[in-house]
Amino acid sequence: MLFHEVAPSREECTAQISTALQAEGGRIYLDANVLIHCFEMSAGASADLLQGFGRYSDRVGIPVWAANETWEHLRERVQRKPLQKLVGRVDNLFESVSSETARYVDDDALNDMTRDEFRTELSAALDSVTSLVSKVRHHEPSIDETTSRLLPFIESQRLDSNLPEIVEAARCSADFRTVHRIPPGFADAAQNSDENAASTTKKGKARNPNGDLIIWLEILEDCKKKEATHLVVVTRDVKKGDWVYKPDRVKDRNGRPHANSTGLTLALPLLVYEAKKTCPSLESVQVITVEMLAQIWTQQRIEVSQLAAALQAEEKSSDEKPSNEEHIVEEEAIDDGYAPAFRSSDMEFEPDPEKPFDTVIGELPTEGWKVQNKAVRDLEPRLHSFDRDRRIQIGRGLVAAANLGAVEPAEVLARVLTDGNAPISLRSDVLIGALAQVYIANSGEPKKPIAKFSVINALFEVGASGGLEQAFEAVMSRLKAIRSEYLALPNETKKIINTEIVLDKDVLVNLIVDGAELLEEDAPKTRTLQSTGRDIEMRVEELFELVAEEFIVPDSWFAYDNQPEATIVIPDHIGFIAWGPRTGISLR
Repeated sequence: MLFHEVAPSREECTAQISTALQAEGGRIYLDANVLIHCFEMSAGASADLLQGFGRYSDRVGIPVWAANETWEHLRERVQRKPLQKLVGRVDNLFESVSSETARYVDDDALNDMTRDEFRTELSAALDSVTSLVSKVRHHEPSIDETTSRLLPFIESQRLDSNLPEIVEAARCSADFRTVHRIPPGFADAAQNSDENAASTTKKGKARNPNGDLIIWLEILEDCKKKEATHLVVVTRDVKKGDWVYKPDRVKDRNGRPHANSTGLTLALPLLVYEAKKTCPSLESVQVITVEMLAQIWTQQRIEVSQLAAALQAEEKSSDEKPSNEEHIVEEEAIDDGYAPAFRSSDMEFEPDPEKPFDTVIGELPTEGWKVQNKAVRDLEPRLHSFDRDRRIQIGRGLVAAANLGAVEPAEVLARVLTDGNAPISLRSDVLIGALAQVYIANSGEPKKPIAKFSVINALFEVGASGGLEQAFEAVMSRLKAIRSEYLALPNETKKIINTEIVLDKDVLVNLIVDGAELLEEDAPKTRTLQSTGRDIEMRVEELFELVAEEFIVPDSWFAYDNQPEATIVIPDHIGFIAWGPRTGISLR
């Protein structure tokens, strides 16, 4: 569809992007701002990003103009200490806290200590934090390390563009395209600030105003030459509206429209039209953000945890200021007479518009890191004040969000479950919701479990301990009849899972546990170990990280004879068996 629906389905859109990324005839192009952003993250996050692109091999292309913009940025870049000013503000704030409390705090303001005791403890706490953050005051990002990876990557993926001809074409058409708002890049070109006025005031970029157009023409030339079937542009330039359209509303999995706070962007219709006219072989055109790409990679079992953490940290730092909402007095939960229970109806939740935080609880399972992370920041301080039903839904939502790669929901889940000072009723309700989301279908019946590392570790760490035995039993009792279909369950004593790695020379053939084969050849694309469309090399420890997530077991429980650092070849067609409830497959 050339002109998008007013409220498109996010699930359908992300599925189309995933198809385009994996298709053999798909071409993936990187904007300069994506490459430059490698210097705005940790070296580990940048490595995740480049390794992720490296999985697509020669299907990734970098326009020459984008490569040049990155090179110029690197030459002009001044080595920075990005934390220096922030640490300085912390020092000033702590000094203010210390002096102002000395002015206003009296003995009668404190219930459990004297004014002098408070001052002594406060000074020690502030000194401790000051000493800690001072360790990173002069930290300089590893530019040399990032550069040593980035420049060879750019050189290996650079397009062989006819740049003089493309630049001339851009020069001849740029003004016309700007006047008629033909994407991309019309927002960067100099133009009158008021079309109805005689003002000569200009807005736009004075330097490189037609860079996006040149990059676009390079992409079209390459797509036509390669007879590409799918075109994917990865960019961070999505706010000016000259590449993409951001729908105000999107449909969720149930077809219900809601505000698009998930980061979904769609290529502008004229951009798609021009691409398909120039390259008749194209079936789809996608323009996506790095954040959207990282979310899709997470779902495809591509390890980008450092990249995901870096991107979410950026979102958190750019969030709006906290509202001046009046503090809610929490009611302490009472455990007297509490009995953990799980009902099939717990798998359904209809937010009550009269309840102020029901909408926030409903937002947790939505696909969008920013909204999910903000939701848990709003919910965590108020957990004591929610009833049983909402705590269970929060437990479910924390798992759903973590499974989509959101960092903060997984952290909150771990904190709540291990908080020995929290009431057993609170921890049990959240645990019941988390277990149900992993192991139970909406019908109330057991399902093929799904969980990410962060969730698996949180559930297996608490195990059947700390008074949570009854909460575990409330959910896990439903799995007793099919116990042999799971390698392990989180309320069991830690065990060693001896695994045989079957190789043909250095090529992976299968993994076997107690006679049960965990892999199969010619697996469906949704079940393959890796999704590059070609054979790749992988370390043994990386393989078992994938296996651990697939079979919902901590990777530390697996034992094998091979060295963790040893490298083996993973064929593009090999994948996991279709195990789980109602499959008839026993794993032990």
